[in-house]
This record gives sequence, C-alpha cells and structure tokens, in this order.
Amino acid sequence: MPAFEYEALDARGKKARGLITADSALAARRVLRGRSMAPLTIRQAETRSGAGSGETVSLTDRLRRQDLSSRERMLVTRQLASLLGAGMPVAECLGLLADQGGRHHMRRVLMAVRARVSEGERLSDAMQAFPKSFPAVYRAMVSAGEVAGGLDRVLSRLADYLEKEEAVANRITGALVYPLVLSTVAAGVVTLLMTFVVPRIAEQFTGMGMTLPALTRFMIAVSGFLTEGWPWILGLVLALVIISNIVLRQASARLALHRVLAGLPGLGGFLRKVEAARFARTMGILIESGAILPDALRAAARAASNLAFRDRLERVLVEVESGRALTEALRAQSWLPPLMLFMVAAGERSGALGEMFRRAADQLDQDIDGAIVVGLNLLEPGIILLLGIVVVVIVLSILLPILQLNTLALG
Repeated sequence: MPAFEYEALDARGKKARGLITADSALAARRVLRGRSMAPLTIRQAETRSGAGSGETVSLTDRLRRQDLSSRERMLVTRQLASLLGAGMPVAECLGLLADQGGRHHMRRVLMAVRARVSEGERLSDAMQAFPKSFPAVYRAMVSAGEVAGGLDRVLSRLADYLEKEEAVANRITGALVYPLVLSTVAAGVVTLLMTFVVPRIAEQFTGMGMTLPALTRFMIAVSGFLTEGWPWILGLVLALVIISNIVLRQASARLALHRVLAGLPGLGGFLRKVEAARFARTMGILIESGAILPDALRAAARAASNLAFRDRLERVLVEVESGRALTEALRAQSWLPPLMLFMVAAGERSGALGEMFRRAADQLDQDIDGAIVVGLNLLEPGIILLLGIVVVVIVLSILLPILQLNTLALG
C-alpha cells in the first residue's frame, strides 16, 4: 500500500502535514475527510523504481538525512515490543506509533517502513532502507526475532539494552556538566592572569633593570607568546583538527588509533570492558532469540565501536567457522575479562550460552557503573588541584621578584 504526503486543514482551520497510507490519492482524500480534515495537497511519498520507468525512490533518499536519535529509537523499540506483545500486526503497530506524534521526520520514517511492510517485506528488510536510524546490529536482532518467531521478546530485550545505554549516557552527561563548567572557568581565569595581569607586572619589573628569577622570566615568555601568538595558536589548532578529520577517514588510521587507545593504562582497560559488555549483551540477545553462533558473532562484530576489537572478533568468527570452540577462540584474542571467559565456557558446556552471556553482561555493566562513579568523583578534585597548581605557579612568579626587591632594600 503506497504512502502519501498530505497538507490539509483541520476542523479549526489550521494547516496540518503528515503521512498516510491508502490505495490511491482519491482514497487518501477520503481518509482525510473521514478525519474531518480538508485536503489541500496530496502527493505520493514513495515510489519504487520500475524496469525502464526511470522512477526513483524519492522519500527514502530524503529520509536518509533525517535519522532517528538514540532516544527515539529506544522509545520506538519499547512501544513496538508492547504492541506486538498484545497481538497486533507489525504494519498496524507502525501506523499507531507514527500517528501518536513525535517529530515530523520520525513519523515519516515509521510510515515509510510501514509502507514497505504492507507491501510484503519483513520488518528487518524494511528497516534496511534507513541504516542510520536502524543500525546493522539492530536489524540483525530484529531478523533473529522474526526467524525464531519471538519478535516481541527480542524487541523487549533490545529496548532494555537501549535504555541502559541511554541511562549511562545521561548519567555521564549530567555528571560532566559541573566539571566542564569548572574547567571553562579555570581556563578563563588562567588566560586572564597570563594575558592581562602578568604583562602589567612584567612591565614594572623590567623597567627597574633587575635580573628576574627564572620562573618569572619563563612566565613572562609564556605570557608574551599567548598575547602575541594567539593567531598562530588558533591556526595551528584548526589545522590539526582538519588534518585529523582527513586522516581519521581512513580505516587504517582509525584502527591504529583504536589500538593505541585500547592499550593505554587505565583508560584502555575501561574501554576494553565497555566493548566486552556490549559484545556480551549483543550475543546474549541474539543467541536467546535463536540466531546461530556465526551470525551472532558477525552481528556482534558490527556492533563494536572499537575497530581493534572488531578486528579481533572477526578473527574469532573465522576460527569458530573452522570448528574451534568459542571459548578457545575468545581466549586466544586476550581481550575479554577472565570471569567472562569462564562464564562463556560454562554456557558452552551447559547449553545455556545465551543466558551466560547475559549474566556476564550484567556483571560487566555493574563494574562499568562503579568505574564511572569513581572516575567522575575523582575528576572534580583533579581539576581543582590542577587549577590550584597553575595559579600558585603564576602567583609565585609574581611574588619572587617582590621578595628579591625587599631583600635588596634590606641589604
């Protein structure tokens, strides 16, 4: 059933825009009149390319730049799981979600997916037209649920996973607000001291013809560099940003950077644990949904944000497909925590691999939450301590010449 974009007047005379599905433009007008709306314009929103017809898929191309946010994707997943659990057809669920409101592009995406489902496509195939709104691992989980016949359960687990990621992201963002404000104020204070206070005091000391202490001379040199060379500093920063963006577009450069980050002391261990938790959660959902192990590994590799970890998972996939046990293949890559490897081995022996992956993910999530809390609690005093050291050095560079003058006067 094709989709139509419309512009109409509602019962109060206000213009309304939206998307509806109908057999024809005439049927779409009838539907709008049934809703007490006076149609102004109606045009077909999505057309399929035909053999030799020269038609193009217009709506899909436009929607590729109007992606769902992570929060919108999470809400759609949760609501879709609830409606499917109540026994409603997929196309009808998508129509209800589109009609209930939200941003205009969100309704357009859902209606476009609904139109494809109404034409006989599977939900995962219909979502493939919008890869940024529905990432590859998301579609893989939906496909596994469709094959296993438990789409509502898969979507419910997927919604739980997305809600956890959203909650962690919100908690980190909220906790970083104060440190960011504090860092901005600290940078402003230091800049003010170095560009206005230090130069004025330096003028007083240099006019006396005295030999200044080394620390004072160093701070005066830094102040002069900041005051006179700020255009060069700004240009250098912009150049580094542009060059970094160009270089990081290369997969090899991103892979090298991700390997370096994963190898850093402290931060690297945290990043590896985050990737391990995402891998375990993805594997747990897919295997419990009925996906076979190679397909689950393939989807989990696509879900990894660290390219170094993705490269290791691809090696694991090759070894598993060649007949090696999953635990042995994972242990050979030396990335996952020992406890997780033990739980995976127990899952392989007991036949409850999906459940053990899920339990491992829960344990890793708790460890990650604890690490985030400790890290954020240490960040604030760390910033204050750093600011204090910088201010003390600046003040000391000013006081040393004064103390030197007092010593000369007393002598």
